[in-house]
Amino acid sequence: MPNVFRGKAQVSGTDANGDFDIIVYPYNESQDMTHEFEEDVIQDPTGSDMAWRSRNEKIMGDIGVFFVGDTVAHAKTGAAFFAPYAIMTVTNCAVAAWNTTWQYVSGSTINQKNNDTARGHLRFRRYVDATQNILAATTPS
Repeated sequence: MPNVFRGKAQVSGTDANGDFDIIVYPYNESQDMTHEFEEDVIQDPTGSDMAWRSRNEKIMGDIGVFFVGDTVAHAKTGAAFFAPYAIMTVTNCAVAAWNTTWQYVSGSTINQKNNDTARGHLRFRRYVDATQNILAATTPS
């Protein structure tokens, strides 16, 4: 798998951009968001927590989908994973927190049992800090 870079600068390797075509219509089944951040806790001399610092505040999004198409063959062909760090923009969602730019991250799944319609969970991340989120969606030059 080629390296894919996002952010302020490309540290090593080559830029691995490409086009992604999908012949499928992921039909939304569910949407889940999880609020995450890293935390440093400072203790006083007695060992009691006395100060907290959070950083890298982010929202992890999990979109449950059915993979359907105009034909069964297209649905099966289209049930594929996105490229690492692919960018997805959500608009017109009733839950306003979804309406922004998201970065595709590891942890997605595709499941098919027997001849049933394939289902999946697509994992995305967005940063609460606007500058950090823009960098996550920027391809370095």
